[in-house]
Amino acid sequence: MISWRMALALGLAGAAFLTGVVAIVFQDNITRFRLNPQTPYQIYAPPPPPAYGARGAWVLWPENQAAGAADVFYVHSTAYASNKHWNAQLTDRAADAILRRVAAPNEAGPFARIGAVYGPRYRQATLFAMFTHKFDGIAARELAFRDVEKAFLHFLKERPADRPFILAGYGQGGLHVLGLLQLHIDGDEKLRRNLAAAYIIDESVPVAIFSHALKTIEPCRSPQDARCVIAYIDLESGFEDEKRRYRQRALIWDEHGFLVSTPQTPMLCVNPLSWTVSSEFVSAAHHIGAASATGLRVDQTPPPIEKAIGAQCVDGILMVEKPRRNFLRRRHWFGDQWRPQDFNLFYHDLSKDAARRVANLKKLQREETVDLGGGPEDKHGRETQAE
Repeated sequence: MISWRMALALGLAGAAFLTGVVAIVFQDNITRFRLNPQTPYQIYAPPPPPAYGARGAWVLWPENQAAGAADVFYVHSTAYASNKHWNAQLTDRAADAILRRVAAPNEAGPFARIGAVYGPRYRQATLFAMFTHKFDGIAARELAFRDVEKAFLHFLKERPADRPFILAGYGQGGLHVLGLLQLHIDGDEKLRRNLAAAYIIDESVPVAIFSHALKTIEPCRSPQDARCVIAYIDLESGFEDEKRRYRQRALIWDEHGFLVSTPQTPMLCVNPLSWTVSSEFVSAAHHIGAASATGLRVDQTPPPIEKAIGAQCVDGILMVEKPRRNFLRRRHWFGDQWRPQDFNLFYHDLSKDAARRVANLKKLQREETVDLGGGPEDKHGRETQAE
């Protein structure tokens, strides 16, 4: 016969087990609930704006602004995950530590060999804002974009107007890069002519945008293109909720700089193993190398982990093989999958491609006809033949 003490112990153990199971099953919901700021945005007082004339407003600023063949404007992913504010203070120590130690080395690092890298700090929307299309989350991201816009305009003043440049944005930063393309580059022919490529990673880019909001810029469809957009969201199998979220909750910017929801729309996926929009599987034999740059300076190059993964674009998502090395796998515990990762699966592939895009652009610029008798050009800047 079981004593009451043993029965109580078994009951408590069973309750603890069930609690643990529930916590694991609903971990993403629990995490989002804990990250939700309680102050409505209508009465929220945002932190002070950055002053981009001061170096403290930049997480990355080149020591030599004339270095290399091009400039890189880098917009970091979401490093702020707190329910205290809708938008991060630039002085938030935890967010800045993640930005400097994890995000910037792994995200901007692949582009550091190209030339001068500029990476602004900005009042980034808190992580919870990424999961809602309600007013609060939208307003937080719009405020963050206003900062990125100001930083970009300052970047343009600091650099030679005829020097090639690259845009690179991850996650929330990718959404802001999309805004720069729509509102500042698509309608400015001089800027467009000097854009080698824009990289939008881990953020949805609707294919339809290239038929209306981006009239002079196309997706990169081959390694030979320039003045184009590269976008992909890389996920392993098992992240079904994330796939649905990306596919169902895409955003673009309207002509006034406000966010517009475009749910259930096909997304751009450029496979970084082939640099095409093909849906065919590309084997690991074409993988130049993943890397973990966490803790390194942005200008330090981590060793490549070659031929680690194959990849395939499936319904707008880049499905990657599960890496054999554990530290290259996207974490999936209580929101870790939404935070800056300790690695970049395509670190060295991106580095090589960025150099190629700059070379492509320079070749186009040399070939372009400047007299009025030249033929019309396509959106990549290549002269077309009249029929």
